[in-house]
Amino acid sequence: MRLLLANNHLGLGGSESYLLTVAEQLDRLGHEVFIYAVERGPGAEVVLERGMPLIGEAELTDDFDAALVQDAIVSLQIAELCPGARQVFIAHSAMFDVQTPPQIPGIVGTVVVLNDRLQRRMRACATSVDVVRLRQPIDTQRFAPRGALPEVPRRAVLLSNNPSADRLMILESACERAGIELDRLGGAAGQTTDPRPQLAAADIVIGYGRSILEAMACGRAAYVYDWKGGDGWVTAESYPEIEADGFAGSGGRTVDVELLAEDLGCYSASMGPVNQDLVYTHHRANVHAEQLVELLIRLAEPSERPRPPLQEMARLVRLEWRSRGEIQAMSREIAHLQGILNDVQHDRAAEAERYETSLSWRVTAPLRALRSLFGGIWTRLAQLASGRA
Repeated sequence: MRLLLANNHLGLGGSESYLLTVAEQLDRLGHEVFIYAVERGPGAEVVLERGMPLIGEAELTDDFDAALVQDAIVSLQIAELCPGARQVFIAHSAMFDVQTPPQIPGIVGTVVVLNDRLQRRMRACATSVDVVRLRQPIDTQRFAPRGALPEVPRRAVLLSNNPSADRLMILESACERAGIELDRLGGAAGQTTDPRPQLAAADIVIGYGRSILEAMACGRAAYVYDWKGGDGWVTAESYPEIEADGFAGSGGRTVDVELLAEDLGCYSASMGPVNQDLVYTHHRANVHAEQLVELLIRLAEPSERPRPPLQEMARLVRLEWRSRGEIQAMSREIAHLQGILNDVQHDRAAEAERYETSLSWRVTAPLRALRSLFGGIWTRLAQLASGRA
């Protein structure tokens, strides 16, 4: 199918991350995928780096089989310029009205929601549209564990674009009480197009929404807490309720410094593999893409336009380019870790050299000689006693 994936703004938020994740998976399935945005923010650079086609309004022609849209702005625009493309609306927010489908019959064919909370809201809309409940997709090849969690947590990272000042103070105080170093990523603390190094360096990831699932896929302990409140640790027991609410921190818990510090004390290294299993079981992006294709086929009869051979070759080369990019990123990380290891070994060697030239080393030399001598004698006696002489 020839598919159009659209968002009004391409920033570095959760909906943009979803769009690109789905685009790559649909591309891997061999569909012709084009990404469209009215406003091109920093997320546009990520789209181009991943080798995905990014088009402008001039390319909105009526030859798309279907469109995945994420806000009312692009939904209405595509309805006018691409009337033959049936729309699947991906609803991400109950707060921002722009992320609610246009309440005009015939514009949207199906609404996809990623949690029970949004499912209830979309079914309450005036215009009756089929609402399908799926789960947040995570690229489990890109977000994967980089090492086991320690028995005692040392570092936490707050991954959020919109932390409120008062809740940030609570979090900082709780981490200080628990003896955990707190880092920040996102928003005023600085955004990144690739959070994986920061996730790998942290033992605990604090946030909400997709950031929690990406942390879980990386085998990190995940604590849901942000500007709307907190749901606490994601565990095998708490996962169903927290997932149903969209990892949004709106489960009704009243979190203060004492409760948060107490919660952090319940950390367990086993949270890492459990979280990874939960994501792999319920949130694989490739499975999500297959489910979307089923919806799109029901909505729009795919055209029989054959893909030109050179376009297919370009798609295959694009897949290889992404793989090579991942290999290069891992090579840089390995080189960085090797540098750290070399520095540690150098420091240890220098420390040993300093000790061997010290007064204490010279004073204890006779004792070491006696220990070596008696050690050899003891070994020989043991051999004689066992009959191996």
